[in-house]
Amino acid sequence: MKGSFTGAVYNKQGLFEIADNGSVLLDEIAEMPFSLQAKLLRVLENGIFRRIGGTTDIKVDVRVISATNKDLGEEIAAGRFREDLFYRLNVIPITVPPLRERKEDIPLLADHFLKKTTGTSKRISPEAMKLLMDYSWKGNVRELENIIERVVLFTEGEEIQPSNLPAEITGYAPEFTGARVDIDQIISYMEKKYLLTALN
Repeated sequence: MKGSFTGAVYNKQGLFEIADNGSVLLDEIAEMPFSLQAKLLRVLENGIFRRIGGTTDIKVDVRVISATNKDLGEEIAAGRFREDLFYRLNVIPITVPPLRERKEDIPLLADHFLKKTTGTSKRISPEAMKLLMDYSWKGNVRELENIIERVVLFTEGEEIQPSNLPAEITGYAPEFTGARVDIDQIISYMEKKYLLTALN
């Protein structure tokens, strides 16, 4: 809202206004500050909110999808999450098991991240894939994506071998082989990733 705080020189629509008659995803909902949860509850119950510094109620019709990797029951018991907000959000709950409990998804996800990262014909050898399947993946899908991205940067050939995987996957620290690291290729990749992130 223009004039509501220093530097506010023009009006700007928020996410709920932009998502009117559509959907909005609230990721990691358990991390939302307790004071903000009451405001979200009001929007969910009445479809009404005010811009910062505003005096006029704005009516919206938004479908809210929320996600979290925490047990909201435990968060409620600890006083970090509002019970009334939980029941307002918990209309159609969908529980996604951790990656370690659905290892059949690992090859599909690994291949997806490989194509997303390289856009080329790089592939994962059966031996390397077995190691990926055997790993516990405490960081779930995001950890898998980061591992694939890291491995691609340091793999020169077209096929990713066990020796290309990090020590936490293989269970041992590989010996230094003296393989050349193409710094220009790494810099080019990081520049491309930064530009794509900025454009999105």
